[in-house]
Amino acid sequence: MERGRLTGNVESGSFDSVNDRQLYLLDLHSSDEIPTTFDLGSPHFGCILVWDASRSNTQEVVSVVQPLIDAGCVYFCCWGPSCEWVHDTIDTCDPYFESTGAVIMTTWHERDPLEEALWFFLNTMWPDPAFENSFQSSIAVIIGSKDWATTVRAALQNPETFTNAWLDRDEVTDSTL
Repeated sequence: MERGRLTGNVESGSFDSVNDRQLYLLDLHSSDEIPTTFDLGSPHFGCILVWDASRSNTQEVVSVVQPLIDAGCVYFCCWGPSCEWVHDTIDTCDPYFESTGAVIMTTWHERDPLEEALWFFLNTMWPDPAFENSFQSSIAVIIGSKDWATTVRAALQNPETFTNAWLDRDEVTDSTL
C-alpha cells in the first residue's frame, strides 16, 4: 500500500508520552474536503472521526474513510449522530482480514459525550496485535463543527491534562451518588 503526503490542513496536537503516539487534528467544513493521501509518520495509526453523518450516504462515508484506511488507519473511534452506522460501514471496508486475519478495530460512541469518546481515543484505543509495533500516531478528524473541533483541539494539545480533568470529573460525580 503506497503512502503519500497529507494534502489537507493537519494540525499537530502534541506527543502523547503515555501512549507513545504523535497526535494530529484535521478540522474540515465538509466531508468532501477529506485529503486523498495521508502520511502521519507512522505505518499504522488510529482515528477518532467526529461527524454528524445522519444526512450522509454509504458512498460519502466510504469516501471519507477509504483514504484513511489506505494510509494505514487500523482503528476508528466514531462519534456523532449516526456513528454506529459509520462504524458498520467501516467494517465493510477492511482490506486486512482476508489477507492477514488482522482487523481494523472500530468503536462507536453515539450515546457518550464527546469528552468521553475523546478519553477513550486517548487512553484505551489499541489496535489488532498485528499492528501494535507500527501504531505510532493518531488523528482526530472533525467534520462540520467548529465547536466540536475546539473541544477536540483542547484535548489533543495536552492529553494528560485532559485525561486528568476527565477522571477528576468522574470522581466528583461518583462521590455525589
